[in-house]
Amino acid sequence: MDDIVALITLDPKTRAITDLSVTQKQFRFKCKRCAVLCCKLGGPPLTKKDIEQIEKAGYAKKDFLEPTNRNAENLPQMCGTLKTRPDGSCIFLQQDLEQNCFTCSIYDYRPSLCRLYPFSLENLDSKRIALKIIPCCMGLNNPEGNVLDYKFVSCYLEHLLDVILPNKKCN
Repeated sequence: MDDIVALITLDPKTRAITDLSVTQKQFRFKCKRCAVLCCKLGGPPLTKKDIEQIEKAGYAKKDFLEPTNRNAENLPQMCGTLKTRPDGSCIFLQQDLEQNCFTCSIYDYRPSLCRLYPFSLENLDSKRIALKIIPCCMGLNNPEGNVLDYKFVSCYLEHLLDVILPNKKCN
């Protein structure tokens, strides 16, 4: 239970948050742009909306989408995965040697699960979801980070409703 940072109740019909309880007070997060794990774990599963967003960034499906038959654990209706390089890193990861950090070339269009990292979702029942931390991220409990409060968690969820309660099917 220590890895759960929030409990969320959703109305599946309206796709609205009916209750959100943050379980770890004063927990902070700020991305350190280290890409130690998040962008080197292989391509995340993509929703139809993710694919549409990356296409808006100017990329053709054939250049970034890896079809797959596997479903993401606990996540409904995924449409494939993001392609990766031979070393397992994301095809959109770029190293900025001047700033000594990594950048994402599609950051404003990045997939839902990239937006979620270093958190994961676990379905508890048909209406309740746990937001959990992935403890290997170096940005967790960063003193410069944002406090994981109601506003922070609900902002994350706003971008992730298609992962939680998809309303678009794959072609």
